[in-house]
Amino acid sequence: MYSVDISAIIIDDDDEAINLLEMFLRNFPSIKVVAKSSNPVIGLELIKETIPDLVFLDIDMPDMTGLQVAQSIKNENIKAEIVFTTAFQDYAYKALKIEPLDFLTKPFSSADLEIVVKKYISRAEKKLHEQKLDVFFHTQLNQSKISLPTSSGILVVDIKDIVYVRADSFRTILYLQDRSVETVNKSLSKLIQLLNSSVFFQINRSVYLNLNYLQRIDKKKKMCYIAYNQTVLEEPIARNYIVSFEKLNIYPAI
Repeated sequence: MYSVDISAIIIDDDDEAINLLEMFLRNFPSIKVVAKSSNPVIGLELIKETIPDLVFLDIDMPDMTGLQVAQSIKNENIKAEIVFTTAFQDYAYKALKIEPLDFLTKPFSSADLEIVVKKYISRAEKKLHEQKLDVFFHTQLNQSKISLPTSSGILVVDIKDIVYVRADSFRTILYLQDRSVETVNKSLSKLIQLLNSSVFFQINRSVYLNLNYLQRIDKKKKMCYIAYNQTVLEEPIARNYIVSFEKLNIYPAI
């Protein structure tokens, strides 16, 4: 499940519906309900104040409909994903213009909500990968040396010379530009945090690649080709990462 907190707001003119949804959301520790309101006008102000990740929005409300609230969110360019909650299917067709994340048809269950949450997490993770690629290709990367612990002492290496890194239990194997291989006493996740560089992009569960050494990607074989020091290596790439590359059209592929 998503490790980063997801902020949510519930807007519904039925207090019982708010309480039920809030109870269901307790099954998802990463989701924090930061505000709720049975008044759509007040709810819109709360959205502007808190800028939540998710808005659970009833469509059929007096004074201001959920569609009007959603349109205001869009007009204000607030980057919140909207989940419409409604007892009337006819509203769903009108709501499609808003491009919501999903719909929850009342009465819905905790299982229905889980599907919506998983959809949000999948979309959020995809955006995160795309943002990382965008940072890499549109900013100057400041390279520097880093000191890493090994079984025999300390390895001092220039970040730009790290071609790719592979998880090895609680340690990580570094493949360097001069063809040498080093093992450092840090897990892959902790090493990536320490490197703190958008140049490293995950291509499968256990490998992060320095994009400066990416030669091409074979979509059919789901394979990356890594070129360095007159050497070309192959590493498998997961389909979801291929999609991220393909969307930005930033790599040679066949």
